[in-house]
Amino acid sequence: MAHSTMGALSATLLRLGAATALMGAGCASSDLTGDSKVAGEVAECLPTDAPAPSMVVRAIWFPNASGFGSTDALAMGHVTGVLALSGGDLFFMAWNGPEHHFDMVHVVSFLTAAKVGVARLGPSAMLVVQSRNLSYDSFQLMNEAGLGSDPGKTQELCERLLDLRSRSPEPGP
Repeated sequence: MAHSTMGALSATLLRLGAATALMGAGCASSDLTGDSKVAGEVAECLPTDAPAPSMVVRAIWFPNASGFGSTDALAMGHVTGVLALSGGDLFFMAWNGPEHHFDMVHVVSFLTAAKVGVARLGPSAMLVVQSRNLSYDSFQLMNEAGLGSDPGKTQELCERLLDLRSRSPEPGP
C-alpha cells in the first residue's frame, strides 16, 4: 500500500514539476499577430469600419477587476479568448467552437480611458484599463501554452497603448 501511494505521489510531483516548468518558461509568446489564420478570423469578428488589428494576443479577461488584488475578480469569473488592438479600441473575443468563429465579448476604448497600466504579482502581469466611468477591465496575456502569464508582451502592449494615447488628441469631458 505504501509503495503504491509513494508511486502515485511521485507521478503527481512529476506532473506538477512539468506544469510548473511550462508556466515558468514564459518564453513562448502570447502574440498571435503573425498567425494569418487567427488574424483573419479576428478581422471577420471586428466591426466593418474598424481598422485591421495591429496586435492579437491570447488573453484572459477579468471583468470588473482592477488587477490581481481585486475581490471582484473572483466573484465575476473570467473569460478566455483573444485581445485585439484595432484603432483606439481593445476588442476581446472568445472562440465559438461549434460555429468555428470568434464572438465579440467586450470592447474597451483605451484612448478615452481614465488610466491604463500593468499590475504585477510575482512573475505574472495584467493589463488594467480603468474607464472614465470608473469601471475596470483586466487582461492577463497568456504564454503559448496557455498556462502562464506573458509579462513581456503585457508590458509591450501597455507601452504601445500609452504611446497611442500620448499621440491622440485629448478626449472631451
